[in-house]
Amino acid sequence: MQYVAENAGNEGRSAANGPATVPASRKEEALWLLERFVPGTGVNNLSLAFRVTGRLRPELLQETLAFLIRRHEVLRTTFVAGDVTLARRVLAADDAKVLVTEEDLPAGAFADGDGAAAADDVLDGILTRYVGAGFVMDGGPLVRARLFHGPREDVFCVALHHLVFDTISATTLLGEFAVVYSTLAAGGRPEEVLGGVVPAAQDIEPTDRSRRFWRKQLRDFGSVQPRLWLGADAGDEPDLVGATITRPLPDEAVAVVRRLQEELRAPEAVVLLAVYYLLLTQHGAGPDLVVGSPVNSRRPEDAAAIGYHVNVVPLRLRVDPEQGFTELVRKARSVFINSISHADVPVDSLLLEVDRADSAGWRNTLFQHVFNYVPGVGTDEFTLDGMPARFQPVENGFSKFDLEFFVLPSDDGIRLRTAYHTGAFARDEVEALIGRYEALLIAVGADVERPVGELSAWSPTDHEVVGAAHRAGPVGAVPSVPEAVAERVRSTPDAVAVVDGGRELTYGQLWAAAVRNRERLAAAGLGRGDVVAVAASRGAELAAATLGVWLAGAAYLPIDPDHPERRIAHQLSDSGARAVLLGPGVELAAGPGVFAAPMAPVGEAGGAGEVPAEPVAAVGGSDLAYLIYTSGSTGLPKGTLLTHGNLANLVEHFREELGAAAGESTLWLTTFTFDISALELFLPLVTGGRLVVAPDEARTDGAVLAGLLTSYDVGIVQATPTTWRLVVEAAAPVLAGRRVLCGGEPLPVALARALAATGCVLRNVYGPTETTIWSTSGLVGPDVERVAAGRPVRDTRVFVADPAGRELPVLVPGELCVAGGGVAAGYHGRPELTAERFGEHASYGRFYRTGDRARWLADGTVEVLGRVDRQIKLRGVRIELGELEAVLAGHPDVRACAVVVAGDAGGDGVLVAFAESAAGEELVEELWRQASARLPRASVPQEFVVVESLPTNASQKVDYPALTRAASERLARAAADADGAEGAAPADGGSPAAHEDELVATLMGLWGEVLGRDGITPDTNFFTHGGHSLLGVRLVQRLEETVQVTLKLAQIFSYPTPSTLADFVRASMVRTNSGS
Repeated sequence: MQYVAENAGNEGRSAANGPATVPASRKEEALWLLERFVPGTGVNNLSLAFRVTGRLRPELLQETLAFLIRRHEVLRTTFVAGDVTLARRVLAADDAKVLVTEEDLPAGAFADGDGAAAADDVLDGILTRYVGAGFVMDGGPLVRARLFHGPREDVFCVALHHLVFDTISATTLLGEFAVVYSTLAAGGRPEEVLGGVVPAAQDIEPTDRSRRFWRKQLRDFGSVQPRLWLGADAGDEPDLVGATITRPLPDEAVAVVRRLQEELRAPEAVVLLAVYYLLLTQHGAGPDLVVGSPVNSRRPEDAAAIGYHVNVVPLRLRVDPEQGFTELVRKARSVFINSISHADVPVDSLLLEVDRADSAGWRNTLFQHVFNYVPGVGTDEFTLDGMPARFQPVENGFSKFDLEFFVLPSDDGIRLRTAYHTGAFARDEVEALIGRYEALLIAVGADVERPVGELSAWSPTDHEVVGAAHRAGPVGAVPSVPEAVAERVRSTPDAVAVVDGGRELTYGQLWAAAVRNRERLAAAGLGRGDVVAVAASRGAELAAATLGVWLAGAAYLPIDPDHPERRIAHQLSDSGARAVLLGPGVELAAGPGVFAAPMAPVGEAGGAGEVPAEPVAAVGGSDLAYLIYTSGSTGLPKGTLLTHGNLANLVEHFREELGAAAGESTLWLTTFTFDISALELFLPLVTGGRLVVAPDEARTDGAVLAGLLTSYDVGIVQATPTTWRLVVEAAAPVLAGRRVLCGGEPLPVALARALAATGCVLRNVYGPTETTIWSTSGLVGPDVERVAAGRPVRDTRVFVADPAGRELPVLVPGELCVAGGGVAAGYHGRPELTAERFGEHASYGRFYRTGDRARWLADGTVEVLGRVDRQIKLRGVRIELGELEAVLAGHPDVRACAVVVAGDAGGDGVLVAFAESAAGEELVEELWRQASARLPRASVPQEFVVVESLPTNASQKVDYPALTRAASERLARAAADADGAEGAAPADGGSPAAHEDELVATLMGLWGEVLGRDGITPDTNFFTHGGHSLLGVRLVQRLEETVQVTLKLAQIFSYPTPSTLADFVRASMVRTNSGS
């Protein structure tokens, strides 16, 4: 590192008669321990930098720095790190040498006018890299300095470790630096101006009174909820990389703050802090919430001392949404003032006072969010030897906390500098938080007594994005589907309506069959409000049967004849169906009292058809169109009731969006018991197009599908991702120009790119059955990075809700809810479930809670993040199973992936990943490495299973219950095999003791012991055979006890087999013994 080279030649500092060494304080050790997470980095580094118009004299800079280091004992304070301890000592004045180095800045680091911002970014990057380089705790000074030369300006930057410096120190050091430099330039003696040596100052001593205060404050700490709904878990091996955003608060917000400061008789800092609490609670934290706030811990007599004299105190407050802002400010003021008055207790000693079982993370058990009110730390502009100079802020490129608000007030306004950990937040998420902080500042000023739970944190940008995503203006009424089809029959009775195998059937023939079906039902007493089951394969007869049911005023119930008898019997019984229309060749036990009749054939002799009369049926928009069953949580399917208005709205939307026209073909590919099949059936019939019936083979054989598309010039084709994955390779050459819909499951990025690359017009569509097939739709291009679900369809309002049902703004995940013309009537015969899943919104009316996690993106599209019930907590760590699947599906040999939990997620649950691939078992190691490289360790599956194909359910979706059963059975067999093998004589070579390498044999034994498995070999990967982070910790402990070697968990991940770990251990021993 640069530091080592710049500070070489200081070997004498460790002489036997050198300075005394003492143990570091707990507060100092805490900084060092944090640094061990990211060794070699400057996570704890601070800076003092300024830029001068003119030329700085290097020799004066060197002399100035040397004088200040000699003067301030703290700048000569050094630290030596051992394996588990940190020691502190102070170097003699002559031993603390720091060399000022020089560097020429590139031309791009300075510019005026339009290029100034870009030039500032270049300069900031150079200075950040310099400050962000780590110091070595080897007894050398924790200070380094460099002079950067620009074309017309010089920049001087001093990097200092937090152990010897803090923000308040900057005022003193900069002031003295200017005095010393100018004095030396004038030929004077700085010691005559500033005086002699300044001893290192001491923090205020903790009192028993303060310790009692903090014990009370931190009591029952388990109720504190720090997690925000947006952002991500940083993982168990974070890099602490940080970023900052600085911008002024709007004048309106500043005016509110300064008015409320007077009205509420509270310091400006407290008003701003109270709104920070409010911002965090409106994004998921709390209501019991802790915010860290840095406090000066200097004694009064050391007010200007340089050094590490800051204590980040935990400000704990419960936000009551029923109380007004006045009360929130009162509580914040009390907490703020009381905590400051007891700040003599270092925060790191408070960690022992709290229950850390469910801690906020590896960074800090007490808080993840920090508020730092920083009044003027000195003038930004000054004079140095007659040259204009100004303070240059420099970041170190790291962040210790998830989110930190630095509030920088001045007479001219308030600037907000926001630092954040890039592993926890993306930049756009932080920008959104800042915008909402500004919005809340303005909102609280409007009515300080209004309950804070009623205040909206939405920024103007949030309103603009979500508002624009919904189609503007009222939507007009559209005819029902049977009425629209009737109009087509009237206008073009001889046009081809259905292509079914070798048959081409006209609209007139289709209608004639529908009328005969109606007559059969009417003769049996069926009419409005009844349910009629239709059991048939896709074909012209099924199409005519659905129309006939509607003409009778009834609703149809799709039945798949190939489904198990018990499922069919349940649907017929539960639905109360009074009749069943049977397709060609279908035999079904309809049950007592149920009228059963064959469907009228289409195109039979004498069935030319009649022109439909007006009206075609006595049905309205609120009348039921169909009842369809989907899987239920109880194992029995539940029926959803959809109206004619629901269906007509959906068909009208896609008629417009897809430009569906008369005469063009749409493929009927999907099983009719899957609701999306209704769009394939009715869209072409409503628009005067041709319905091309596909055989079942087209869902699995791309060549069959390609043949259909070309033979019938199909313009619109829809399928699930599962189907597209199976057929895309063979069908790709003929997809160009066709309109392709993909939905029903998450669309993986790799599959989306493959489909879009064919030249088709690809749309990703999303919607639950309860909101009529699709609720959102969006185009997907070949360069897609993240597949969104698009924007709401016609007469549809979607919103993302928090657990209390309040609407969430852009980028904040919550439960996706759908309102509008597609919302179903409810569940058949399930009033309690209907009341649970459907609700009434004050503005949008009736809505459905989808159970899907989603968020608005900045472009106004919706991103669906997976099922709410697929977010689990395993061994205390929150895991998104969909995220795991996306990472594994990114492997080029994986066609699809599904991850399930076998066992109890709250106890000994195991993550099992099933990968669909032709690669075979050799893929397991690659998948584990890919997961280990991209996921937090607690999220890496413990079992990988490669299968030829994932099981699917009747809707062509991945059958997760079947996979969960398979995973549980697999683990049970493994456990039984291990139990059965205990005490048995292993086969030759299978015993660890039989292995010729003693260390490998020992490690194999430990693998088997910790994993509870038999059959361990030198190449058994710990983490693909049931191991996880907690078991890894146990393995590290057993290694220390058995092999007398101390390892880190990270090294087990790097060397996960007995043979590779043995090689690493031996190599480490060689390096240790050789002194390297």
